[in-house]
Amino acid sequence: MSDEASVWTQRLADFRAATAANQPTPGCGAAAAVTADIGLALVLKGLRISEAHGSDPTRRALLQAAEALLGRPGAFADDDVRAFGDYLNAARDGEPEQKQAASRQACAVPLALAHCCLEALELAVDAWQCTNSNVQSDAQAGTVLIHAGLSAALINVDADMASLEDASRDQVAQTRTRLQAEGDDLLQRLLNQALSRS
Repeated sequence: MSDEASVWTQRLADFRAATAANQPTPGCGAAAAVTADIGLALVLKGLRISEAHGSDPTRRALLQAAEALLGRPGAFADDDVRAFGDYLNAARDGEPEQKQAASRQACAVPLALAHCCLEALELAVDAWQCTNSNVQSDAQAGTVLIHAGLSAALINVDADMASLEDASRDQVAQTRTRLQAEGDDLLQRLLNQALSRS
């Protein structure tokens, strides 16, 4: 997708309007990617502010990992718009093989986003413990947003799975279930930590 058409070069109000419009894209996959990336940005904010008040080697390593990861969940927004557009074109005009290839890609993009969200969640849970209490709310809110992005991406997978052949569908369904369970466990870990400190 060209820079001019990228979700990330639009004004936020324009992206919101496009998401609300009566057209297929951007849809839940793009919204999930943006949400997860904003969540990761909040986790990074907590780490940066905490590190500015006194350096810690563990926190510094997490900060560097978060900086390297920031932008990766969001990149799937444009990928999702493209994959779903290709799927709609193939469903309308394509041969059966093209339709299956487009269906596989329409599932592969939100699955890849969910994998990326899981990586971000693991980092966020570790980061929360190293974040100053004054900004733990940012880190916790960011973690919840990353989990929301993961869950929304997997809802997108559910919607796209029906068009897959049986063998592919079973494999995707198993991966989808595993990713949701792992994401739920990570979020619960953070919530338990937060509860124990309150």
